[in-house]
Amino acid sequence: METLQIPNSMKEMLQFAEGKTIQEKLARLLLSDLENRLRSCTERLYEFEKKYSLAFKQFKEAWEKDKVPEKFSYEIERDYMEWESLEDEHDLLLSKLREMKERLNL
Repeated sequence: METLQIPNSMKEMLQFAEGKTIQEKLARLLLSDLENRLRSCTERLYEFEKKYSLAFKQFKEAWEKDKVPEKFSYEIERDYMEWESLEDEHDLLLSKLREMKERLNL
């Protein structure tokens, strides 16, 4: 196990974090960070779904069948790449969140 040195100023702030031990406090902070990042990612995904009135899977199918108007416009191509990336990020964050909860027995 690797030793982690925590500056005294951070130790003082950790007393306000949820948990009994420093390890538990750090684990809960990491869990909270993952939840916040997942929430932010989900909100950004929703914006694309709202903009195109489709889930990404449906949009991708329409894209592949050339049913997306102006498919190669800068805006739509950029949206497609960002949306696809957000889908991957969402899946990764969700996986890491589940893994973290299993480790913490939550």
